[in-house]
Amino acid sequence: MASVQFVILSLAVLFLCLSGQTKTASAADTCTSQLATLVSCAASVVPGASAGPPSKECCSALGDVTHQCACNTLDIINSLPAKCGLSAIKCSA
Repeated sequence: MASVQFVILSLAVLFLCLSGQTKTASAADTCTSQLATLVSCAASVVPGASAGPPSKECCSALGDVTHQCACNTLDIINSLPAKCGLSAIKCSA
């Protein structure tokens, strides 16, 4: 469950980063659109929020995110700490 929440939160963070940038490729537009729908998952991933099961809308939105979009998003998020001169994020299982 924690890894799913990390994925959703990571996707939401990337969406926020991408939404402020000019998009030039349709693949980026598609991925950004997919990530935008994950806002329905906020109650399930924001620290201190309800720890109940995700809503049907959240599950549907997550199901609509393509494998390529999810993997590219995680790759970008995982590369950010080094680009910012910060330590890599390590999560325990």
